[in-house]
Order: sequence, then structure tokens, then C-alpha cells
Amino acid sequence: MDGSSEKKATARDLSSVGRLLEGVLANMDLQSRFREHLAVMAWPQIVGAVIGAHTRAETVRDGVLIVATDTAAWAQELHMRRRDLVARVAQQVGPGLIREIHFRSGSVARQGRGDSRLPRPLDMKLSARHEKQIADAAAPIEDPALRARAERAFIAAARIAEWRKRTGWRRCARCGQWQRVGRRWCASCTYSAGRRRRR
Repeated sequence: MDGSSEKKATARDLSSVGRLLEGVLANMDLQSRFREHLAVMAWPQIVGAVIGAHTRAETVRDGVLIVATDTAAWAQELHMRRRDLVARVAQQVGPGLIREIHFRSGSVARQGRGDSRLPRPLDMKLSARHEKQIADAAAPIEDPALRARAERAFIAAARIAEWRKRTGWRRCARCGQWQRVGRRWCASCTYSAGRRRRR
């Protein structure tokens, strides 16, 4: 095989590995999950200090962002402004991810100065074992740029999971989604179960 044929074969192999990785990432839905996490974490910055002090984004389920408010009056007020808020979220995390926002009244801890000391996902240090698992998962990818991209995606997902564990998030006993509140079921599963009971 001459040099040009070998280069073409290598390019085809890299291209097929790239398509394979993109397919795997799409199947794992990492990109949309990351954007969902971003919508929840960036909620205070998206809505501003006043609304952020009276609300807390909890989770995203089937395109619906679940937001707790500290009073029923805030839930009603924000429900009337939800179209504008959906548009503001879309500006930050991209269109099509959040199609609706569901506001529910509940306990919302006031955001104080002490919150700045809370860890952020980027502050999370992964264990050497965890880093090795990520490196091993990405090792079969021959293209260095593609391998680095996959490692970054895996590291981001691992840091978010670690951050949630350390900041009191729990998994819903029904659907497995992360939630900030200490209930057995997330707000979405509780809401769905309540609707079924009322039918």
C-alpha cells in the first residue's frame, strides 16, 4: 500500500471512529443531560437576584424545568411569566431543551452571603481511581482530539455527579433523577402520581 492510500485508509478509520463516538455520546444523551444540569445550576443567574432569592430550580424532566418557590404567590406570578422565562433559559442553554417551566410552592432556602463558599462542580476533585476509569474508557479512541473531547465530557459528567452528592442532592426512588429536595420522589414523579390518582 502506498503512502496516499494509507493516509486515506487512516482518514476513513478516524472518520468512522468519530461517527461511532458521536453515536455513543448521543445514545448516552450526555450533551442534553449536561445542558439540563446547566439550566438547573444557572437558574439564579438567568432570572436575576430578586427571582433567584425566592426560587430554586430542582430538575428537568421531559423538557419541563421544575422550579420550587417560597410562596404560592410567587408560583402564580412566575407561572404568568413562564413564556418569557422559557425564552431566557433558551438563550443560556440553547433552544428546544426546555419547553415548559412548572412552578410549585415549597421551601426555598434564602440565598445568603455564605452561599459563595459552597463548592461548584468545577471545584470537584475526582479520585485517582475515577480519573483512571475515565482514561481507560477513552483510551480505545485513536484520534487524540476526539479522545480528549470524550475525556472532557466524561470528566464534566463525573464532577457534576460528585458535586450533587456532596451538596445534598438525592436520587429519586422512582425515576433515578437527581433532586435537591430530601423527598423520596422528585417533584415530577410526585406530580405525575398525583395526576393519575385524580383521574
